[in-house]
Amino acid sequence: MRSILLLMAVLLLSGNVLADSFRCGRKIVKTGDTGSVLVKKCGQPVRKFSSKETVYDRGQQSHVTVSNWVFQRLGKNDMIVSVRSGTVVKIRVE
Repeated sequence: MRSILLLMAVLLLSGNVLADSFRCGRKIVKTGDTGSVLVKKCGQPVRKFSSKETVYDRGQQSHVTVSNWVFQRLGKNDMIVSVRSGTVVKIRVE
């Protein structure tokens, strides 16, 4: 029982939480949307930064550059949206 409580506490306190969608006003952004749809729904991000990620495709490992777009939300944590090849591939809360 203690280990379950400890695990729950760690998960709640983790810095970045993954999500597969988030709301921009009345619009929903989800993984699979294009970068242009993201900008239509949320406007321009407050900042962008790049990172290298390891991806596995058909058993092959490769390192790719991902553009990370940061969107501020009033009274809530920022959303970081990872865009690769023009498509939203990951959404997480900062």
